[in-house]
Amino acid sequence: MPSPVARFRWLRAKLHSIRNGTGAVILPPNIHKLSMDFNYRGNNGHIGAATFLRECLPRLKFHNPDVEMPVTRHRELTTGPATLTIHFCDPPPPRPKPSLLSLTAKPAAAAAKAPTTTETMDINLLNRFVDDIMAELVDKTAATPYKEPPRRAELTDEADHLEKRRETKLREKYVTRRKNRPSRPGKDAHGRAGCVSLPRLYS
Repeated sequence: MPSPVARFRWLRAKLHSIRNGTGAVILPPNIHKLSMDFNYRGNNGHIGAATFLRECLPRLKFHNPDVEMPVTRHRELTTGPATLTIHFCDPPPPRPKPSLLSLTAKPAAAAAKAPTTTETMDINLLNRFVDDIMAELVDKTAATPYKEPPRRAELTDEADHLEKRRETKLREKYVTRRKNRPSRPGKDAHGRAGCVSLPRLYS
């Protein structure tokens, strides 16, 4: 079982990867839903939509937790459209500070205040790359790309140290494999080709 320090470093690396990268944008307040509709299998041009779901949608949800992001995947279909629908609404008023009354409110009251869609806009995902899809999404929604604050010097030094340590372990593992590899016929212990001694058939 990994040590707590190793698990903490792994978790910190995962959080850093989900905060940054393709899809790390902040949507404006007039968007309340992003819905995807495509086939389960990635053939016939749906591989771009599946890649967008796997790589970009988690980052979008991380930076926009209030935006609904339902996904519909059709298992019985092999062809058809692949779309990303943007649902616009009237921008809500500034959110008040949470109080004890708001925390104990009933779910029905919260559902009554759910925003209603005033306009929709579709993005075609068929036969497209993830970068092109994100560029069109940012252009149509006027989203703001997320900028990671500068890392502390000790974190940068630790990342460099871990990278060098990983490269050293891989190099040592490779050298150990080369040493333990059985020599082939016709080669010496160093792997160099040499003469093969044939048995004498006639005396």
